[in-house]
Amino acid sequence: MPYIDAEYYNNEFRGEPASSSVELDRLIDRASDLVDQATSYKLHNVDFSKLPLFIQDQVKKATAYQVEYYIVNGGSSEVDAGTDGSMTSVTVGAFSYSGGGSESLNGSARNISRLSPSALGCLSSTGLLNQAIEMFRGWC
Repeated sequence: MPYIDAEYYNNEFRGEPASSSVELDRLIDRASDLVDQATSYKLHNVDFSKLPLFIQDQVKKATAYQVEYYIVNGGSSEVDAGTDGSMTSVTVGAFSYSGGGSESLNGSARNISRLSPSALGCLSSTGLLNQAIEMFRGWC
């Protein structure tokens, strides 16, 4: 499920222009998939319109930032292939990862560089990246 549409990306977010409307729609789908992966699919089978407005806004912004990240970095194929490898560390709350760089293009470094730092920032404020939520969901 795409979290934004071309109208949102172009007129509210005002991101970098895509080469065509077809390409923009494709990148929106890819970015929405990556947001789902980053949040461990916590938004699947949830009525998105019933979530708090803050979470809706942050997920939409994260998706738009990811679309823009794709556009300025050569497209989803280039970003998802992880050929850049320039990111050497990521911190989300208390979690920190260091590694990668151009000498180390292992799987972890590739996956980290796939997500826009701005998208990650938007999602980190929602609690959707917290893995502990899923572990304890059935215990309460």
